[in-house]
Amino acid sequence: MPGVHPEILIVGAGVVGLTTALKLAERGVSVTLLDRQLVGREASWAGAGMLPPGNPANAVTPEARLRSYSHGLWPEFAADLADRTGIDTGYHICGAIEVCSLDEQVEFRQHDSQWQAEGIRVDRISAHEIQHHVADMDARFENAIFLPDFAQVRNPRYLKALKAACLQSGVEIMEHVHALDVRQKDDRISEVRVGARTLQFDRICFAVGAWSASLLQPLGFSIPVKPVRGQIVQLQLPAQPFRCVIELGRRYLVPRRDGLILIGSTEEDAGFAKHTTTKGVAGLLEFAKSLVPSLAHAEVVHTWAGLRPGSPDELPLLGPVPGFSNVFIGAGHFRSGLQMSPATGTILADLMLGEPPPISLDGLDADRFSSQSAAPRAGC
Repeated sequence: MPGVHPEILIVGAGVVGLTTALKLAERGVSVTLLDRQLVGREASWAGAGMLPPGNPANAVTPEARLRSYSHGLWPEFAADLADRTGIDTGYHICGAIEVCSLDEQVEFRQHDSQWQAEGIRVDRISAHEIQHHVADMDARFENAIFLPDFAQVRNPRYLKALKAACLQSGVEIMEHVHALDVRQKDDRISEVRVGARTLQFDRICFAVGAWSASLLQPLGFSIPVKPVRGQIVQLQLPAQPFRCVIELGRRYLVPRRDGLILIGSTEEDAGFAKHTTTKGVAGLLEFAKSLVPSLAHAEVVHTWAGLRPGSPDELPLLGPVPGFSNVFIGAGHFRSGLQMSPATGTILADLMLGEPPPISLDGLDADRFSSQSAAPRAGC
């Protein structure tokens, strides 16, 4: 009916589900958000909060489009969350140094060229200039690039602010929902039973990360999203030894303003086994010392692991689920869920309200890998 906002159910209260719910609630939509455990305690909480730069004017790949759109939204969105909730999310521009080993020179130059082609601010720096940013950087790194517009956010604080903003905006949040009785009729899902309660809605969005395949398979929609375990080690030093993020390939050091340093991260095909291992932690500690030798004297404060939702091309599946008129998905972001969440939440909100997305979703569509492998079943 014209002028009537639909009621929407979002399954999955990670950073994507929370952001989507908030974007919908801000437009006056009634939203219910549910999760199998506490809000934001899976991959969203476990990450390091790195936010690489982007440039929409030159973003031609699907990854660059989504990253660049999010990059433009982050400053205002983070500031608005802080103003609304009084929670410091830790968002700030810190810069990042990218270094490489001798056997990675070709890949490093290609990555440098990609930044240049996108029109991202990037400085090539010498060994002396590296020491200006990181005084104790290992001397084997003679060349690097510096990204001055690289930012970061503290995941737990950011998720706490998102949850608070959702509640302030009238979003209903249901935690510890362990079983869903999904009721389907024809090409619609309009009812989900949770215990003794029946939830009715106009549209439903699945934002369940690494659990996406298992929840959507019973509906006849197969997607190649699987858990990829990542382990992180947290160090503590009396004073911050460097202020910028340091990246070597897919591993990194992320300094927090209070002297904490995150070392990440492993990439392991370990199913749903969400725990740290001696091998993983030892490898991360050795990696940190190989970059910044003085970190050998840091205190190990905490270790943890998270399950990233990995897709074959490491990009999310966004938009309507084929074969359904009211089912949407936002999953498969792999390492970039929090980073791309402002863009993802905005896009999903637009799509569910029947509005065109703000960027092209070519290469991000939900059915690019999958087909309806089985007939949808009622009461699954």
